[in-house]
Amino acid sequence: MSAIPKELFGLKVEVLRSKRKTSALHIIGDELQIRVPNRVRDGKIAEILETKKRWIRNKVVQLQSRPKSKEREFVSGESFSLFGKNLKLKVVEGGRVGTKLDGDYLSTNVRASEKGDVRKFRIKTYIEKWYIQEAYKRLEDKVIKYSEIIRVSPREIKVKNYKSRWGSCDKKGRLTFNWHLIKAPHSIVDYVVIHELCHMVQSNHSPKFWHEVEKFDPSYKEHKKWLKENGTLLIR
Repeated sequence: MSAIPKELFGLKVEVLRSKRKTSALHIIGDELQIRVPNRVRDGKIAEILETKKRWIRNKVVQLQSRPKSKEREFVSGESFSLFGKNLKLKVVEGGRVGTKLDGDYLSTNVRASEKGDVRKFRIKTYIEKWYIQEAYKRLEDKVIKYSEIIRVSPREIKVKNYKSRWGSCDKKGRLTFNWHLIKAPHSIVDYVVIHELCHMVQSNHSPKFWHEVEKFDPSYKEHKKWLKENGTLLIR
């Protein structure tokens, strides 16, 4: 039976093992991620969590004190973001259903017959589909740009709806990004793209890896901090 608690202070505990050399704790959304080297056993992980309980509790208190984002209603006038730029939702009845960018508006066409929760669901679906299409296109452009600068050759680019990560790069050079990422300012998106591409040079998070990142993003520490503090607001 595992000695690792399933939950701490209302956070779901998730253990992520990898080839990393050190252990680290991260609170992402409603998850407490403990990232450890492959060799670390469950008993040791439980010890780490026990010694860090005060830190975890204080972090939870800080997060709970922050103003919570209002649940979306998906009605005209609501704000959405694209690379840090504020867009207003404009719901239009009739015409070809779906979402498109129209100046500073996310113009979304729905059927006039769809009302209430059905309309809300349709609008949400159309907007997410638009974001996913934009994410693939925009992130592909950035990957092409920075892969030439870093001198690496990724094999594939995908976008997914992650809840607790912004990107990944596997051993074969296949990149995957969270489609919510394109809501962040360009500098933040660039940081994540550079971060994942640098994993093709250094596969871990060693000092050598961060040195690579810094070569192409000298302000990476600020960008990393911004994402940690504001990331949860993007995934809504």
